[in-house]
Amino acid sequence: MATVVTSRRRIESPGFAILGAALTVLYLPVLWDLVIVWATVPFYTHGFVVPIFSAYLARDVLKHAGRGDERARAASAEATGLAVTVAGLAMLAVGVLLASLTLRALSIPVVLMGLALARLGPASARQLTFPIGFLVFMAPLPDRVVTAISPPLQHAAAVFAEHALRTLGIPTVRQELFVKIPSVTLHVTEDCTGIRFLLAMLVIGVACAGLTQRRPARRVVIVLAAAGLAVLANWLRVAGTGVMSELWGAWAAIGVPHIVWGKVIYGVMLVPFAGLVLLLRRRP
Repeated sequence: MATVVTSRRRIESPGFAILGAALTVLYLPVLWDLVIVWATVPFYTHGFVVPIFSAYLARDVLKHAGRGDERARAASAEATGLAVTVAGLAMLAVGVLLASLTLRALSIPVVLMGLALARLGPASARQLTFPIGFLVFMAPLPDRVVTAISPPLQHAAAVFAEHALRTLGIPTVRQELFVKIPSVTLHVTEDCTGIRFLLAMLVIGVACAGLTQRRPARRVVIVLAAAGLAVLANWLRVAGTGVMSELWGAWAAIGVPHIVWGKVIYGVMLVPFAGLVLLLRRRP
C-alpha cells in the first residue's frame, strides 16, 4: 500500500505543478488589474492587505496539510475539487467576456478552494475556507452597485446632519442633498457617502469575527456592528463639518479642519468596535 501511495504522489505532483504554473500565468493579468484599482481608486486601498492577511491565516494550515490519513484522499474529493476549479475558471471566462474585473477577481478564491480540496483533501480544505474566502474582498464592487447604494447613503447623511445641526441650535434648512445653514450651504455629494470607510470596516469586521469568534451569531454581530459604526461615523463627519463651517466659515468645509475631523471621527469609531470584539471574545 505504501508503494502505491508513493507512486501516486509522484504521478500527481508534476500534474499539479503544471496546473499551478498555468493558472499563475492565466491570473497574472487579473492581479495586475487589481493592483491598478487598489492604487488608483480610494474605495479599494484595503485590497493590498487582503491577500497578505489571507496568506498569514493559511500558513499554519498549509504547513501541516496532507499529513497522516489526509494523504489518503478519496477519489471523489479530488473529482469534486477539480470540478470546483473548473467552475472558477468558467467564472474567469465569463468575467473576461463581460469585461468584469469583479467576476475575474471572485474566480480566484473559487479556483483556490477547488485546488485545496483536490490537492490537500477535505479536512485541510475546510480549514482553509476562511483564509481563501476572505480573498473576495480583493474584488472591487461593480459600478452598478456603487451607483445604487450611493444615493441612499447621501440622503441618510443629509437627513442626519439636518437634525443634528438643529439640535445644536443652528438654523438649518434641507433641500434634498443641500443642507443650508447661515454660514454656508453644504452639498452632500458622492464623496460624502462614506463608502470607503464602510468597505474598510467590513473587511476589519469580517477579519475580527473570523479570528475571535466561533459562533456564527457572534460573527454576524461583529460584522453588523462594523457596518453600523462606519455609517454612523460618516453621519457625524458630515454634521461636524456643518458645525465647523458655522464656527469658522465656509473654508472649514473643504479645508484642513474637514480632513482632520474625518480622520479623528473614523479613529474614534474604532474604539467601541474594538471594545465589542474584546467583550465577545472574553465571554464564554
